[in-house]
Amino acid sequence: MRDVKQDAEEIETLNIELDHKEKVLVITALKEQIDKLKGKAVLTEAVSLNPIDPELLKVDVIPVVPKLRKNRVAHTDYIRHTQEEAATLRKIVESERLLSLLNTSIDYACKYTRRIQELLMILQQTCPYLTDIETKLETVTPKNTTKQIRHTAQEYFQ
Repeated sequence: MRDVKQDAEEIETLNIELDHKEKVLVITALKEQIDKLKGKAVLTEAVSLNPIDPELLKVDVIPVVPKLRKNRVAHTDYIRHTQEEAATLRKIVESERLLSLLNTSIDYACKYTRRIQELLMILQQTCPYLTDIETKLETVTPKNTTKQIRHTAQEYFQ
């Protein structure tokens, strides 16, 4: 009877050990599958259906020359050119993002280009004198060299 009890206990411990080993194997297989789904495993490179022209990838942002730093026209041209470059870059990144959804670096690049465009729009809205050359924000009164009293248009309406 004792031998039967010992055999039963041994069988029970073996079953528990086998169950534990089976669970460990299942868990490791599931972890590997999760890693593959997250993109941590080695991925084969996706071939893009629309090859990108290398000329489009060249971002041509040149700093403003010191001579032109106080030139409003140069600044507006610079902002406009930068906006065009950011729009082109965003189109490229979004087209690549559609091809490989699991690539997180493309996702970050898409967010980065979107942020660049938002900052350029904020700059354009908060500094209208940089983008609207025709508008004058302040009136200029000519210097009084003859020492005569002159009335400006603002004094007449007050």
